[in-house]
Amino acid sequence: MQPLNIDIEPLSFEQTTSSWLSDLRPYVYQDRAYTLVEQALDRRETLCLFLVTSTGSGKTLASYASAINNGLPALGVYPTNELIRDQERALKPWLDPQDNGRLLRIDSKQLDDWQVQEDLRQHATTLERLLMRQPTILTNPDILFHIVFGLYQGVSGLSQRLIALIGQYQIFVFDEFHLYNVKQMADMAFFVATLHAINPKWGRVFVFASATPESPARTWLEQQLSLPVQVIEGEPSEAPDARVIAQPVKLTILPANLHAWKGDEVVQEFLPELRSFINQHPQARLVTILDSVAGAIRLASTLRDSFPGILVGEIHGFSSEQERSEALTRQFTIGTSTIEVGIDFRDATGKDVLMYEARTSSQFIQRFGRLARHEKDNNIPNWTIALVPEYVYHFLAERLVDQRPVSRRDLNALIDEAYQKPEDFARFLRTHAPAEFHAARMLAQSLFQADVRPRIVQGMETAIQALTTMTGNQASGIHRRYESEKILKPLLSFRGSGFDAAIVDERGSDPGFSAKRYNLMLLLRRGLFEEIEQDEYTATLDRMSVMWPEDVAREKRYGSMIKLGAEELLGVFGYFRLGELLDKGRKVWFEQARKSLAGARRK
Repeated sequence: MQPLNIDIEPLSFEQTTSSWLSDLRPYVYQDRAYTLVEQALDRRETLCLFLVTSTGSGKTLASYASAINNGLPALGVYPTNELIRDQERALKPWLDPQDNGRLLRIDSKQLDDWQVQEDLRQHATTLERLLMRQPTILTNPDILFHIVFGLYQGVSGLSQRLIALIGQYQIFVFDEFHLYNVKQMADMAFFVATLHAINPKWGRVFVFASATPESPARTWLEQQLSLPVQVIEGEPSEAPDARVIAQPVKLTILPANLHAWKGDEVVQEFLPELRSFINQHPQARLVTILDSVAGAIRLASTLRDSFPGILVGEIHGFSSEQERSEALTRQFTIGTSTIEVGIDFRDATGKDVLMYEARTSSQFIQRFGRLARHEKDNNIPNWTIALVPEYVYHFLAERLVDQRPVSRRDLNALIDEAYQKPEDFARFLRTHAPAEFHAARMLAQSLFQADVRPRIVQGMETAIQALTTMTGNQASGIHRRYESEKILKPLLSFRGSGFDAAIVDERGSDPGFSAKRYNLMLLLRRGLFEEIEQDEYTATLDRMSVMWPEDVAREKRYGSMIKLGAEELLGVFGYFRLGELLDKGRKVWFEQARKSLAGARRK
């Protein structure tokens, strides 16, 4: 099948003359968002604001403008730690220019560092000390989930104090909300409902920033929870003085068998066209986003062989921090979803060509928006190559036969129509979420005295029923059953969700710290490896401690062997030295002695 080539028009937004941030002129949608947030805070009301606009069009400043102007701390939640780092860089000049601790990035690794600096023993007590300073916090859904559901343990009453500290915030930002899964969206909706039930007159704004307009959470909040919801979309403008926020780009669409993880094979077949472009533009810089770590590693090797004079960097689950930081500045950068959000390709990391896999419509739109966000000094044209399922390719080929330039809005609409809707796991709301929400309700209600507790409990039980169709009593029953079967703690803490192995990477392709925890199935299917004992693994870590003491401490902490008890499902399934990765995967199966299953109940 022939590649489908489309010229995508630039995108411009009109600006207003309103007073906003410093001497910046806001876009129309930014001005509207700022006005609504200010009104909700002044009136001490709850507002759920869905901010829908293209990647790179100023959602960050639109989300935090009131926090910046009013000196209010905000809590930002981001789906990837890379995005947290990017947002920290973007917001620091506005929120904490003197580095006074008014803006803090908090993920698991950063909590390790803060724990050492504060001379504390636990993440929980470290987090409490940080929150007591009321800074603006940038974190991920897991950290917030652990606070809301009482999973941080420590001295008596610590869990209650953490949720009380979070409840003092008035501005919450959930960025790239289209990348949240249904569990994360449901947890966020319940969190919003809980804070509203506790104090509806505190004045809180919840900003859901997204590149796509549709979200089940909007229905939950507006129709099922009866909370005030406003939707603001960035409107393109053709006015002469409108500002260009996305440059023109040539889009090439290629069909690929993504279901069989063969996207990198299509890229290899497309290398002659890529080579022709590089020959014409020798300084052109490329970034590729694949979903498979093995595919990314294999493609990086292919590009090194095909373009021997060009440095190729890798950013994926097997990459060390050192390799990740250097890879972005190389002429070719090959990565996975790690670079899907949170990296602004400009200046030293600027790119001219983007290739990516797109299994879903939201993935297509999100990744497409990574390129052509800035005007460039060179004359190299922007070129994006999207690998899509064959049925999507055929749909687009029928709709775009005239080859006329297409606006980004029309492209987004076509992409949304072309893709089959993926499984949204909505059954989770009726199956497991009631147990989670009941646990959160029990924690939150313990914060309040008997005179106000009935009102708050009623509000939270209403939220449980609205989101799950289960009454408070039914949710309590599911909670008790899960607790008796010893599956509640794994459900709440995500334990047992994957098969991790502790790996010493001896492939020699990464200059950084070579010990990591990664998926055991990838190792078994594609690795040439040697299994080692835990003592040998620990001794190997000890030899690395001179150069990487913090990394070694982290791997020792989390690299313990997993156990069989329902309360002990955190750890690794073995220790291995990895020598090489195979081009093609093996078949893998597991055997278990029949006698070990005697008496086990089928779930």
